[in-house]
Parts: sequence; C-alpha cells; structure tokens
Amino acid sequence: MPISTTLNCKVPVIRLAGEIDMAAAYGLLDEIRLLHDYYQFRTIALEIDSPGGSADALHHLVQSLKPWRNGEGRTLRTVGLNEIASAAALLLSFGTVGHRTVSGHSRLLYHASRRPEQDGTSHTAAQLRVATRLLERWDKTFVDLLVEHIGSVGVEKTSYRKKLMRLFRQERFITPQEALNLFLIDRVEP
Repeated sequence: MPISTTLNCKVPVIRLAGEIDMAAAYGLLDEIRLLHDYYQFRTIALEIDSPGGSADALHHLVQSLKPWRNGEGRTLRTVGLNEIASAAALLLSFGTVGHRTVSGHSRLLYHASRRPEQDGTSHTAAQLRVATRLLERWDKTFVDLLVEHIGSVGVEKTSYRKKLMRLFRQERFITPQEALNLFLIDRVEP
C-alpha cells in the first residue's frame, strides 16, 4: 500500500509513496476524509515521494481536494521528499498555496500527459487521433487548473499559461529553485 498515516497532536501526516493510480487516489481521499470529518483536523500534511501515475487518478484527486486547494478553512501542506514526478508533481503543486514545500535535493518532473501502452498492441490512425486529442485535453485541463490555482499569487495568466505549457513539453527534471520561480511550490527546505 503506497499510503501511510502518522497522527500527532498538531498535524497528521499522510505519506504517499509509489504509483498514483485510482486505488491510491481513493485511499488518499479516504484518509483525508477520516482525518477531517472524524478527527476534525483542519490542517493535514501530505508527503509525496512518487514517480507519478494516472491522469484520471490525478484529475479525481484534484477535483475532490478543491476545498483544500482553495483554503476554505482547511490547509493541505504538500511536501515533496525525493522524486516527485508527473502526476505527483502536479499533486504537490495543487496543495494549499503558501504551504507547498520540497527538500533541496528533490527532483521534480512536470511533463505532458502520457498514455502507457501494452507491448504488442496495435492501433488504427483514428484510434491514435482520439488518444492524441484526449492527451491534449488532459494537458490543457491541468494547465488551466494550475493557472487558476496559482492565480492568487498575482501572475499574469496568459504568459504564465505559456510558461507552463513550455515546461510540460520540455520533459526534463527541474530544480526546486526553478519550481519556486514558476510558483509551483512556495518553499525549499535544506
């Protein structure tokens, strides 16, 4: 199981390690609901060390965590530990603005949506066009959500959207400082 929870008196910590698939997304949301609804925590820390995962799972998480993303009396402190890539990097950035942190040695990868294929499969041109449109729609959705989420920082939305799309196309790890400069995180810890 890629999710574990540690309770303490002030802020409970959920650690997400491994692939982010729908099972991990449901497990994470169950933990957050339990900590908020039953234990009445208004602040939860989410530590992330993950190579990423499914765009569907990420989208479900981002939509379900909207009250946490927007504040609304709740704080989701996201903390990147080691490798934070793909869906995990986006999940990190969707934490409550002002409470998104990474370690100074962290590796962050933001990239365009991907669709893993099974070996030996074949596709028609029409199927590939549909798959391409779906991936492009995911990219636009996630960039639009990030621009909306980070818009509270006071960035000019059109140029910021272009910067994010350029970052997604680069397919390279970025440093915590680069992520900080792009407002994808708020703090780098030594």
